[in-house]
Amino acid sequence: METSKDKILNAAIAEFAQYGFDGARVDRIAKRSKLNKAMIYYHFKNKEALYAALLQTLAQAIVDTVQDTIQKSFETGNPLLIIEAYAHHISNLDNRYFFIMMRELSSGGKFIKKIIAPTIIEPMTKVIGTIYQVAKDKNIVKDLHPQYTMISVAGAVIFYNLMRQILQGTTVHAQYFSDEHVNEYIANLLQLLSGGIMKKEDV
Repeated sequence: METSKDKILNAAIAEFAQYGFDGARVDRIAKRSKLNKAMIYYHFKNKEALYAALLQTLAQAIVDTVQDTIQKSFETGNPLLIIEAYAHHISNLDNRYFFIMMRELSSGGKFIKKIIAPTIIEPMTKVIGTIYQVAKDKNIVKDLHPQYTMISVAGAVIFYNLMRQILQGTTVHAQYFSDEHVNEYIANLLQLLSGGIMKKEDV
């Protein structure tokens, strides 16, 4: 059963996706959730706290998804397992999060610095670095900078999924960005990375 807090968060996703943080209004969120403003302020101190909670939920879900593959990545020394889990998770996000992300970036990224950086970017750069070192010790990856590699891959996945939202209704969307193309995109990305960062066995 959906709780009042769940209703507020769901309504807030729609509001922030449409108007961004600065343009969002608590009274509209209350109307969308069919709850009164007092209930919103019962759960969240103010609009900023509500927005931060949304981004925190998004960030934690990504961390939890990747966390499930970390041990296997350590055991095998294969960083592609984490990349695959991350790519699938991002591609299955509620599309409204991408509009929130675009608005957040266009307004200077205050909350990305405050929430996303410490929750996702900083810990994941450390984890990827450690796993990459394990893979290097096993002599199965090339001598690349692990953090720059991760940033490049993460950016590519986010860009692809942003384009999935922006290009809806166009011919190019139907050819490359529709839902049925997601698995093909991820498989191609992994194949590209396998050739680019993984060492080939001697023939």
